[in-house]
Amino acid sequence: MEPVESLEASLERRFPPPEAYSHLAGDDWPADGPIPADTDAQRRFGQELLGPIFLQFCQRLHMAGVAFADRRARLLFAARGGLRLRLLYELWCERSGTQPVLPLGDILISRVAAAKGCLAADFDHVAPMLVREFGAGSLGYMLRCLLRGRAVDLPDVLAHCPVTVGSFAAIYRGEDALGQAVRDYFAEQAQAMAAYLEGLLAGIDTPVLVDSGWTGGTQALLMRDFPQWDWHGLYFGKWDYGRGPGPHFGHIFGVAVDSLEPYANAPGQALFAYHHLIEDPLEIDAASVESYRLLPDGRGMPEGGDIDPMVLPPGRDDAMFQGIVDHFHSPAGAGDFMAVERRAHEAYRRLRRMILWPRPAELPGMQVRPRSADFGRSLTVPVLLRLPDASLKRRVKSVAAALWKPGQMVVAFPRLHGLVNGSSYLLRRIPFAGRFVDPLLRRGSGLARRVLRRLLR
Repeated sequence: MEPVESLEASLERRFPPPEAYSHLAGDDWPADGPIPADTDAQRRFGQELLGPIFLQFCQRLHMAGVAFADRRARLLFAARGGLRLRLLYELWCERSGTQPVLPLGDILISRVAAAKGCLAADFDHVAPMLVREFGAGSLGYMLRCLLRGRAVDLPDVLAHCPVTVGSFAAIYRGEDALGQAVRDYFAEQAQAMAAYLEGLLAGIDTPVLVDSGWTGGTQALLMRDFPQWDWHGLYFGKWDYGRGPGPHFGHIFGVAVDSLEPYANAPGQALFAYHHLIEDPLEIDAASVESYRLLPDGRGMPEGGDIDPMVLPPGRDDAMFQGIVDHFHSPAGAGDFMAVERRAHEAYRRLRRMILWPRPAELPGMQVRPRSADFGRSLTVPVLLRLPDASLKRRVKSVAAALWKPGQMVVAFPRLHGLVNGSSYLLRRIPFAGRFVDPLLRRGSGLARRVLRRLLR
């Protein structure tokens, strides 16, 4: 007799992730990257370049904390990446002989967990955000991701239902059993998250979130739906993705780099072209917080429980982070204020050239692990793409699809990457021209192919 299919397996089979979620949709890009990672080179890269930058971040984080010293504040390092920032900050305090200005704590939260916890009280604001995240797929897939582990069956028709605010609202406000189950779930999430925050923030007026960044989306939800606390954020970087500052941007600060203050750290702006260099070393081997649960005593807790502190130090696959920690333990880790600033400035200057104008020999040490999507979605994408064939069209499209475009230019055009990169750089600085570059590359425009074909002869 064949084994009975579980409900979770059935949902996964009936509501698969749509290919359109990937920016690689429609092309059979190989799952592995084009260049093997060099762990020795990654560790050197972490020690020589990222180490001074993170050391400066910790020094500046300490100074920024002074602004909140008399406001019943606490630094809350946000899971997951923020937990390693706390490890580095505590290591900096130890190496520099400094005591933290503010009490330290952790907050186990994510954007999807915050969205779930805020939806019931603020549907009209949160629902459009969910639709933006899942808009390329079916309503069934979106509900499967959001209700993971809830054992709520979904009708097959939802596999063909587009994701819109209206279609989601129809399910959420429906009078049938499915609508009731969905409302119950989000009501429970609201209650559990509120209980978690109340326990975590007892005696605190000003929670100060610390994380890698970039837009402070989680903080924006908390500010809107939990106004009894004065939320602030001290992030490695603040980035508006070119959309302009949000209403919460006055409460967040880019400690190391800020897209709205381009002259404050001009070389650091290059990180926005390859921000994965900051995110990847901070990733720990632990599941993201996606939901909360109420304990019998009324306390709220992340569904997966606390994160094991043993995953915070560098692991076997953490060559870059190991290099960063090596720098903190080196004599430079105990340097005075100006020495730390000088080393960071030099590291940013070198890093800018390597990110925007990489050389072939530098790619193995700068590659990070494949990136994964959030909001419960199953999607993993390599930063650099291996070309399954050498056609010119595929080369051009790979540059548009890659997460690190200058690095992909080296992969796609090993002998002409400087020319291709320089042409792209100039085009993007011509007013209004930049908006046409990516669409042309994605289509592999005939003009681009003819020009490159002539150059490749």
